[in-house]
Amino acid sequence: MSIDLITPPDRFVGLHAHSTFSTFDGLGYPADHINFVLSESQGMDAWALTDHGNGNGLAHAHSHAVKMQKAGRNFRQVYGVEFYFVPSLQQWTEEYAAHRQAIKDAKTAAAAEKKAKEKIDIDADDEAEAGGLVVEDEDETKKIDVLKDEWKRRYHLVVTARNQQGLKNLFTLVKKSYKYGFYRYPRIDFKLLREHGEGLHVSTACLGGIYSNRILRGEVHGHSRNQIQNELQNLTDQFVSCVGEDNFKLELQFNKIGKQHTVNDYLIEHHKQTGIQLICTADSHYPTSDKWQARELYKKLGWLGKRDGLTLPEFEDLKCELYPKNATQMWDEFLSSYPLYDFYKGNEELVRDAINRTHDIVWNDFEDTWVDTSAKLPTINVPNKTPFQHLSQLVKESLIDHDLHTNQVYVDRAKEELSDIKYLGHEAYFITMYEIFKKAEQKTLLGPARGSGGGSLVNYLLGITQLDPIPYNLLWSRFLGRHRVSWPDIDTDAGDRDELINAARELYGDDAVIPVSNFNTLKLKSLVKDIAKFYDVPFDEVNKMTGPLQEQVMQLARDENQEKSVFVLKHEDCMQYSPEYREFMETYPEVEKHVSSLFMQNRAIGRHAGGVIIADAEDLEQSMPIVGVRGELQTPWTEGMNFRNLEDNGFLKFDFLGLTLLKDVENCIYRILKKQGNPNPTFLEAKAFFDKHLNCRFHEQDDFDVWKHVYHNGRFCGVFQFTNQGARQFSLDAKPENIEELAALTAIYRPGPLKANVHRKYVKAKKNADSIHYDHPIIKEILGPTFGFVTFQEQFMLLAQKLAGFDPGESDKLRKTLVKKSLDTLASKGSEKAIAREKFIKGAKELNDVPESVSSKLWADIEFFSVYGFNKSHAVAYAIDSYYAAWLHTHYETEWLATILQSENGNPKGMSKAISEIKSFGYEIAAIDINHSGTEWEFSQTLQAFVPPLTSLKGVGDKAVEEVFANRPYKNLNTLFYDAEGVWKHSKLNKTAFSSLTKMEAFKSLDEFKNNELDNHKQLHDLILDNYTTLKKGYWGMTKTAVKRAKKNDEEITPIVEDLLTKYRVVSDWNRSEKIRNYFDLSNDASDDLLFPPSLIKKLNDKQIKSIFDIPQGERGIGWFTVTEVIHKTTKNGKAFMRWKCVDSENRSGWLRVWGSVEEGVEFSTWLADVKNDAGWGMSSTLAKLKKINTFD
Repeated sequence: MSIDLITPPDRFVGLHAHSTFSTFDGLGYPADHINFVLSESQGMDAWALTDHGNGNGLAHAHSHAVKMQKAGRNFRQVYGVEFYFVPSLQQWTEEYAAHRQAIKDAKTAAAAEKKAKEKIDIDADDEAEAGGLVVEDEDETKKIDVLKDEWKRRYHLVVTARNQQGLKNLFTLVKKSYKYGFYRYPRIDFKLLREHGEGLHVSTACLGGIYSNRILRGEVHGHSRNQIQNELQNLTDQFVSCVGEDNFKLELQFNKIGKQHTVNDYLIEHHKQTGIQLICTADSHYPTSDKWQARELYKKLGWLGKRDGLTLPEFEDLKCELYPKNATQMWDEFLSSYPLYDFYKGNEELVRDAINRTHDIVWNDFEDTWVDTSAKLPTINVPNKTPFQHLSQLVKESLIDHDLHTNQVYVDRAKEELSDIKYLGHEAYFITMYEIFKKAEQKTLLGPARGSGGGSLVNYLLGITQLDPIPYNLLWSRFLGRHRVSWPDIDTDAGDRDELINAARELYGDDAVIPVSNFNTLKLKSLVKDIAKFYDVPFDEVNKMTGPLQEQVMQLARDENQEKSVFVLKHEDCMQYSPEYREFMETYPEVEKHVSSLFMQNRAIGRHAGGVIIADAEDLEQSMPIVGVRGELQTPWTEGMNFRNLEDNGFLKFDFLGLTLLKDVENCIYRILKKQGNPNPTFLEAKAFFDKHLNCRFHEQDDFDVWKHVYHNGRFCGVFQFTNQGARQFSLDAKPENIEELAALTAIYRPGPLKANVHRKYVKAKKNADSIHYDHPIIKEILGPTFGFVTFQEQFMLLAQKLAGFDPGESDKLRKTLVKKSLDTLASKGSEKAIAREKFIKGAKELNDVPESVSSKLWADIEFFSVYGFNKSHAVAYAIDSYYAAWLHTHYETEWLATILQSENGNPKGMSKAISEIKSFGYEIAAIDINHSGTEWEFSQTLQAFVPPLTSLKGVGDKAVEEVFANRPYKNLNTLFYDAEGVWKHSKLNKTAFSSLTKMEAFKSLDEFKNNELDNHKQLHDLILDNYTTLKKGYWGMTKTAVKRAKKNDEEITPIVEDLLTKYRVVSDWNRSEKIRNYFDLSNDASDDLLFPPSLIKKLNDKQIKSIFDIPQGERGIGWFTVTEVIHKTTKNGKAFMRWKCVDSENRSGWLRVWGSVEEGVEFSTWLADVKNDAGWGMSSTLAKLKKINTFD
């Protein structure tokens, strides 16, 4: 029959499709694909998502599908995975193990030395270390390599869920593929498919499938068609045994790849022989037909730096157009190949029916399905008690333990919270948290609270938080209540968050506790740089443009109350606010075209800082397609700013977060206990000290010595929330005297309130507290602690409740109306505000006889401050954390400061800042010494100085330090280098380590320096580095054979060190600038004598030139300073300026703003400047008003 007489297909569903969750292979989020499928041009009503080896995009697809269905669209979403498949995991495992053993044997066998040096594919262990990112390699997949070892292969297999049981099995297979079949890629086999085949639909996939491989391999080996068909029959029998004949399909595809049509030929013949039905698929990889080049570029980005080639194909070069085609487009693809291959003649109707069949399968055999979205938590089994009864009993017992059971305020509050918890059905959540924290508190310190959960008395009584909410008037309704439909979100801090996770795993099992993933995406700056490489844009040009982009655009685009850390640089903002960016894109339009397509596409999968899902293992396995990353199971879905796919599907994220401050407190207590005579204190002993002196559960934060020493006098080193100079100055001005005042400071010191000068107004109001007028006693009661300012969200909630009669739920709704800002809801928010205002004014009048003029003014204040209002529970909890540090700083200062120095090891900026502060307190920093420095920072009573550890030096690793400790003390260079037999001692203390130690002048305790055989460490540095290979030969500087030969020939030989000491005695020392650079590069500090030579200080004193830190605020004067750090910046208008970190000989430090720019010669130099010290702006000058002082290097 002529092809023209065949009725074309009229319906089609893509049962094989990929999104950006097929990282660096598929392009576009599922919503982009669904929108195109439903578009008028495509006119389709269903679509399957089958990403490579994972179901990471399925929740996205479901969410958008539901959105479309609610909008009235007739649409069915099909959920699937294109698995990596091997016939037998057991056989694959054995072959892989044999390969590993062969490599190991080859590396240890001298005869196989050459083989050991051959390039070996990355192994599973290496993969775990590399990050576990699975990137589909299309070129490798579709290349038929008949010589490739079978264990290295993985075949594609498309599996979709027909119903609820199928979805459970699909998810189970994903998890097991990562858990039992991972080597670069996760695998399943016939055994797993047979065990979990119910409800699944399977098709043979693309050229990467096992059917394609067997066909093309047979062709290459010259097998007959019968032989090949027999092999296909064996495969078919096994697949049918797994899922049933009706649920297994042979998959045809149409493209310009000749091998594909060879496969199609065999599959059509196989269908005729077996009756297994045919389907056609588009194997789509990008959402619209015009995105083909963006997808090619995305693929290239995935292999950038690993493969050569920055050339993109032309459209004519494409072998496949991989967008979601409709029936007509699928038929057109077939027709384009039809004249080229004779075997299609006579099979036209088979192909037509295979296209239509996809639609019939989806709408006749498949069901609308998704996971059970009810909450999933560990099963609570308490004999003879319901979960709520168990929870109530725990709360009651805790009230008694805390002697609060006779306090009606506490009893009523506990009853209110328990009643709401029961009403909302959240008792299992609270019990789960209780069990975890009860176990974890034996291993790590717990913070007071974090976030609104600090407002719950039940949390406090259960030990989930340590903060009693009642004394601080913290609100349950800010955290939870019957008005809230969402699940509670208790964020928590611990000194070691892993102990919380470990506790959960001990309680519920490893597979019941799954870390939450997050997806790292292509960010704008790096994306622009990478795309520019493909269009020959000079690197210097793109780098110069992108360098200042973040700061430049953020200043104009960021919401005033948005933290810098969450600001995302976007193409649209850059086009609007950066002339340089806009000009660049106009010059290179091809770059701009791809930026919008690739921005925020997936780049890698990471892990949430502390989020985990906790539920029964079976629930998790069957309700989400769990993946493996770096050898550990993780969620396939995430919960964050861009996507919220967990809670909507019944998965509750537990946020277990680590807080460095709490670990510092713990480590400081260990130091205190050691000083008190306990050589090896345990954690429980440290906890006992913490509970006895600090824990807010047992102690008020009312030690005035602490408030004075730290917050009034400015000793802030390592004090939580007060690391910023502006926050410190605010504290010095405001002089807090209790936790509520400290909490107010931390709430006010944020971008929004600072911009509105709230901090200055607050200080002024506090100084004149007695003169503040409150229009009503209730207003004074609520706003009095913050001197009339609406600082906390809880304050305007309480004003609404007590003054105007709002119930707790209404007051929380008011908070959301006033605080939350969304462009999508501005109109409705405006209407809600008007209604709330009317209710507030009317209620204040009726309930408390407040005149409208007063309530209107108060409403205006509330509305103004609501933009900046902060969560009081969080602020109070973090103020207590800050007090913990301040208490230790006050009562155990040297132990605290040593702890902070140790904590900052490996953080150059933090270390430099800590050292600068500690020196400003009058303490000394001792020099590092090879014989005396330990493993951590210590305060030496003998030296009255902090002694740095060898590990604080860059270039000296832990193993090298262990080796030093094992071999010291060192009397001289010979004992440093050699053992008693004259053999070189060191394998870990290498050339780099010796370089660092000599540059830090760490060998002064050796005899050569004491006896003046060496004058300076530059001599030793050059002696070692110039002769390192010779020195390693041994005491005589030659091999044992050479020594024997010399002695046999009666040649005179002298020890190598003796010869070199004479030779290098003439080497001059580093000059002052070089020494300072050495010290700062390696340890972030230098001695005062280096930074401030006595001759320089004498000269300045003689001329009565003062330090810039002696210039009073509000005045202008000439002062001197030394620069330790330079930061180049630009204003919103593009004006260049610098921020110089300045220090003086009294160890005072601060920042000087210098208008203009200079690239070199500033760091570690000393200057005179005409400086203006503005009370709000700080110190500033211009290059024209600065003069560099010659320090005579």
